[in-house]
Amino acid sequence: MIDELMAAGQYAAALEKLADLSDEEVRLKRLICLNSLGEFEKAKLEGKAAKAVAKETYYDVVGQYIMSLKECEDYEEAINILIEELSMPYIPYEYENAFNTAYDEILLAKQDAAYGNEKKQIFSSEEIEVILNKDDVNDDLLYMALDQLQQLNVRILMPSIRQYLENPKKPPFAKTLIMETLIEQQVDEELEVSKFHDYYTFNPSYSPLVLEQMCYNGIGKELVRVLEDENASLLNQCLDYLEYYLYVIYPKDIYEDEYSLVAAALHYYVATLQNIEVDEMDLEIAYNVSMSQVENMLLALKEIE
Repeated sequence: MIDELMAAGQYAAALEKLADLSDEEVRLKRLICLNSLGEFEKAKLEGKAAKAVAKETYYDVVGQYIMSLKECEDYEEAINILIEELSMPYIPYEYENAFNTAYDEILLAKQDAAYGNEKKQIFSSEEIEVILNKDDVNDDLLYMALDQLQQLNVRILMPSIRQYLENPKKPPFAKTLIMETLIEQQVDEELEVSKFHDYYTFNPSYSPLVLEQMCYNGIGKELVRVLEDENASLLNQCLDYLEYYLYVIYPKDIYEDEYSLVAAALHYYVATLQNIEVDEMDLEIAYNVSMSQVENMLLALKEIE
């Protein structure tokens, strides 16, 4: 009877019949009814009590409890519960996926709730650590966390940061943002960074920021020399892409004798993206390179797309 009422959306009527509070199944159904009725404050209280006694229904109760906490904007409690659950040595796969999704959604909701207060620390160090350690993270959430990382003492997160930089599956652009934070905080430690099947040794204490590298100015000057009078709009696009390229490959070195080649490849690549025709012979003359060299460099550029 109760299941039929709930299936028909008659949650208030079902709730009246769910009176045996010693039954964990009843507790779960009461929680579902309260959430479905929008009675989130009551659901929050019910959820706390249900979680304390749940056994067979434990993960379903936690899911419903998290929903009520989120709707009540009790983000800290919801996040603490999710961190605790996700750190357990075992959790059924379907619930792990659901809790990971809920964690991302609640962190984003927490960020939105604090919108407009730029100086406020939204994510705790524990929350950022969870984001760094997760295999699949929403991009918006990741880059918000990395922005917040700048406000923390990164030394307390070094074990997670070290693993992140060494993991070849983590996004290279995000790794560079972390490395710049390490540089700004003058962390003196030898680190290994994996990018595009190569490994680099990196010590933030004596490494330059990405756009303070000599190659940034050197390659930029080559692009300005060739494009400033010919196509100012294309020049600006090439300079923008140069910044992106350097962020993605950092800390890989680009030597002075490579500046012209990188500039030529960027010129050709960006122009092609904009459907701008490039005379290959003119390109070779302007940058004093061969097209075979440019083509090899283009393969490297396509790898970072």
